Formats: sequence, C-alpha cells, structure tokens
Amino acid sequence: MKVTYEHIIDAPLATVLDAYASEEFYIEKSKNSGAIDVKILEREELPGGKLRMKARIKEPSRVPAFLRKNETDVYDDDNVLDREKGVMTWKVTPEIMADKFFLSGSVEFHAQGDKTRVVFISQLEVKIPLVGSKAEKIGLEKTEEEVARQAAFIRKWVAKA
Repeated sequence: MKVTYEHIIDAPLATVLDAYASEEFYIEKSKNSGAIDVKILEREELPGGKLRMKARIKEPSRVPAFLRKNETDVYDDDNVLDREKGVMTWKVTPEIMADKFFLSGSVEFHAQGDKTRVVFISQLEVKIPLVGSKAEKIGLEKTEEEVARQAAFIRKWVAKA
C-alpha cells in the first residue's frame, strides 16, 4: 500500500536540502516524530553529490496491537539524499520481523520560487497471510498526521536557519 502527501515549505530549495543533509536536523526530526533514541550509525558522501545516512532508532511501537511483540520498536533507517535530483530515498528495516515488514519511500523536493514543495511518499508491505493488508492499512492510516508533523518541524527549523 502506498500513500503520498504534499506540503509547501516557506524556504528556498537549497535551505530545505541543507536541513536534510544535517545530522542534527535528522536527530531532532526523528525525536519530533516520537523517537526515544537516535544513533547515527553511518554517514558517507557518495559519488554525484549524494549523501547516505543510516541511523538506529528506538520509538514507541506503531505496529498494530494484534501484531505487536514489544511496546517499543527498534529499526534502522537508511536514506540517500540526492541533491542534484532533489530526492531522498529511504528504507526502514525493523529489528524484529524484517522478513515480514517492508517500509520505504521517498521525499521529493521541488523549487517553487522562494518556497519548496515537498512530496512525501510512503510504501508499506506486510507479508503475513490473512492479516497483511489490514496491517498495511492500519500502519499507514496515521501517515498523513505524521507527515504534517514533519512538515511543521521543517518549517520551524528553516525559519531559524
């Protein structure tokens, strides 16, 4: 199942991309979304001006109660920011049931004069017979709210930049 949401940020494209390239921004954005602990595991510059960051995040579980194993989830978030194309791709790998839950997506950045249109795309696949599609629907039903919270955070961050 896939969902897409768009927001306009009152800052130029370069300012928004600079924020996404910052470890501090990444950590604070994650905490704003509910993370209890965020550790940057890897950060590397890739050819073509790309930046890859991988982090381990611990947060209160968002897994539907009927599938939940713990009250907290730990997962690795691996993302690549391509400044030239104006897109960040990401993939989340959970510590538990990584062979059943597949969460990934992208964030597209589009210049609109002195503003930036940000397009958030999330895709969730749950490979559990009989309940997978229900889990996907539940798993993504709060995505719009989460994306709005992220957009509000980005707005605050770039306003002080």
